[in-house]
Amino acid sequence: MGPRRLAPHRNDSPMTWHLALALGLALLAPISSASAQQHSDPLEAINRPIFRFNDGLDRWVLEPLAIGYDFAMPDRAQTWVDNFLTNLRFPIVLANCVLQGKLEGSASSVVRFVVNSTLGLGGFGDPATRLAIPKPDEDFGQTLGKWGLKPGAYLMLPLLGPSDLRDGVGLGVDGVTRVWPFFVDTWVTMSLTGVQTLNTRSLYLEEVRDARHRSLDYYAFVRDAYLQHRQSLVEDRIGDGGDEGPSPSDDELYFPDPDEE
Repeated sequence: MGPRRLAPHRNDSPMTWHLALALGLALLAPISSASAQQHSDPLEAINRPIFRFNDGLDRWVLEPLAIGYDFAMPDRAQTWVDNFLTNLRFPIVLANCVLQGKLEGSASSVVRFVVNSTLGLGGFGDPATRLAIPKPDEDFGQTLGKWGLKPGAYLMLPLLGPSDLRDGVGLGVDGVTRVWPFFVDTWVTMSLTGVQTLNTRSLYLEEVRDARHRSLDYYAFVRDAYLQHRQSLVEDRIGDGGDEGPSPSDDELYFPDPDEE
């Protein structure tokens, strides 16, 4: 199986966000339908059919493709792809660090991008994490939350998965802030989106499967996990992800072993 990520970042790749969240985000206490009443869901009658559509598409199309992808792609290669796609989020992270007045986060995002784009050979490696450089994870939905805007009603978006009114606006702004799609051909953008979708889904095969089996109400599980996780991000209750560890060898510095804890 592929390497695992306990804190998936927000992205605009179809399907993958709600599927990654279905693992309960591993950072949160177990969530079940017993906690469903903690969150208001005035659009539930609309959200549930959309969720069933997304989940059905995943079960019958995306998950089988991701299983094949996971079988064909070595764990380390999946990590390289994940690193590369994360590195492409630099404009989004930097812009939102600036908008939130996070000077240290802004500096860290620039340093990480430079280090990973050079020492990391175009972003496929992640030497910045090995060098304990903090890893900000900001988006415009979080920025709006920092400015005091409430999340509003929970939304289940076709293909894109869980969101809310605030994050829906943020997702559109972040799509523009990505910048790089304006300078590459459409087929490149579409190809990268497809790879991103399969790669992210393959990273969470077991977790999504477990979440489906253990939750009494999978819809409520995903909803509550999403809302709790996003609130934690807005309140900065989730760390920057700058891991510290022993001094790596040259090979580990460029392409760290995904199986290491």
